[in-house]
Amino acid sequence: MNIFVCVKQVPDTASKIEIAPDKKSIMTQGLTYVMSPYDEFGLEEALRLKEIGAGLVPAPIRVTLITIGTERATEILRTGM
Repeated sequence: MNIFVCVKQVPDTASKIEIAPDKKSIMTQGLTYVMSPYDEFGLEEALRLKEIGAGLVPAPIRVTLITIGTERATEILRTGM
């Protein structure tokens, strides 16, 4: 059984977010990024299901994280591991 969890990076709530001069995006310099809290809940639930199902399902249960984005997105995958 495979459980896939989609995760994404979001700016940390402690970061100061400023609007870019183009008025369509945010300034990314100096921002720190974290895993979305809702994605963390999903990951925790997947791991809980893995623990519960370990004795019930004959095949091993694998949890796989999926994300898209720039090179910076690999940080979130490492955090989830």
